[in-house]
Amino acid sequence: MNSSGYTPNTGVTAPIDPGWNDPPKFSYNPQTTPNKPRNILNKRVAFPLSNATSSPVVMPPMNIPPMPVAFPPAPPVHQIPSIQPQEIDVDSENTLKEVKGILLELLDNSTELGAKANDIRRRIGVMEEMWSSGKLDKRIFLQMKDLAYALKDDAPRKADDIHRALMVDHVSAVGTWMPGIKQLIHNCIARSDLLSIDKEGTE
Repeated sequence: MNSSGYTPNTGVTAPIDPGWNDPPKFSYNPQTTPNKPRNILNKRVAFPLSNATSSPVVMPPMNIPPMPVAFPPAPPVHQIPSIQPQEIDVDSENTLKEVKGILLELLDNSTELGAKANDIRRRIGVMEEMWSSGKLDKRIFLQMKDLAYALKDDAPRKADDIHRALMVDHVSAVGTWMPGIKQLIHNCIARSDLLSIDKEGTE
């Protein structure tokens, strides 16, 4: 079927709607260029083969100053000479008498110790025996004197510090009898704390 018709009255060819069985029309444009081939993205690229090896990079020489031949000697260290026990001037017998008297007086006034008092008294006797037989260092004499007077002056915590120092520095000499002195010190600390609480309560 023809898609155009002639109108006799007007002399103009009018377009006619195509029928259902008319073949489709294709327009052809001679100026249209054919499709260009697409770039192939998965195309393999040959790796260049070369027998030449890359030469190592040579760093320019660095100007390093020469090491000193010798260091200057260190200044001498002046050590403070330690006091030797034989250089300590102390009256061993009178010091023992003072220490023993203070400890036994405190022990007699500590009735709250009960049966522990007998063990403390025995250990004070061991201290006396070692002291009199020359088995104790003179430095121990002075420290025990300070400990005893700290207890007498109601400073049991200071006495406890001295007791700890003796156990660190002279444990082999005081280890057998110092536990009794320790019990007496701790009893004095507990008594001092109770007195402080009672004093605060009455104020």
